[in-house]
Amino acid sequence: MELRQRIISAANTLFGTEGLRFTMQQLADALHISKKTIYAVYPSKEALLLNMVDTLFSEIRRVKQEQMNAEGPIEQRIEAVVVVLPEQYRAIDFRMLNTLDEKYPAVSRRVREHLENNWEPTIALLKQGMAEGRIRPVPISVLRRMVAASIECFLAEKDEEDLPSYPDLLRAMIDIIMNGIRARDCALPPAAGIGEGAEWNLP
Repeated sequence: MELRQRIISAANTLFGTEGLRFTMQQLADALHISKKTIYAVYPSKEALLLNMVDTLFSEIRRVKQEQMNAEGPIEQRIEAVVVVLPEQYRAIDFRMLNTLDEKYPAVSRRVREHLENNWEPTIALLKQGMAEGRIRPVPISVLRRMVAASIECFLAEKDEEDLPSYPDLLRAMIDIIMNGIRARDCALPPAAGIGEGAEWNLP
């Protein structure tokens, strides 16, 4: 494994236990190298965090593509694509990023850019599900903003004992979005203009 990959892997481990409080000295100690060697690759902690974010979302895009091509009902694939979190990152509670805006605004902006972009695979699945009648027509632009805003909200949460882990939060969110909160045997009349037969301009 090349040095850059080793640094990212060790930094992810430290982030999982220490959050943003981890130091470059801790990272150097974990890798049994000098801080000077790390700074030759990453001139600052912010540069390291930016690359960690890019690496994470690159892996997320790869796993999303795998889910796109997987077998199974399209509803399950939509859920998997929306909540995808690569296995090596499942131990990390990303709510530790709640101090990102204050300490590392450039990294915070990068996270938001990733959340707002690369929706093409998800949108393609949603449109396919609607065309096949597997999910009801909804405005994709609204759904996209709901998911992105929910994830950003989870990332901003302070640590609270009653909150589940970040992966569990994602699964709960998509379950509510996909299935709603209405009991299955309770039939409610659709709100004006947003019933099953409503016409939407899908982006």
